[in-house]
Amino acid sequence: MHNQNNNLINNLSLILQALSLEILFKDYNNADLMQELQKQDREYLDKIIKQNNEILSLLRKEDTYGRQSNRKNN
Repeated sequence: MHNQNNNLINNLSLILQALSLEILFKDYNNADLMQELQKQDREYLDKIIKQNNEILSLLRKEDTYGRQSNRKNN
């Protein structure tokens, strides 16, 4: 009886260790995934900001050119 209890405890211990290891791997993969998503978000946001700055620059040039044209036409 005592031997059976020890075997049961050992088996349960192995199962719990395996589950713990599985959780650890999943957590590592989730952290890795989150880090990659944050990197992509930063790159995407940087790209959007750059494009917005280019658009604003073009709009300012058009506005300046439009004012110059209006002055020449008047």
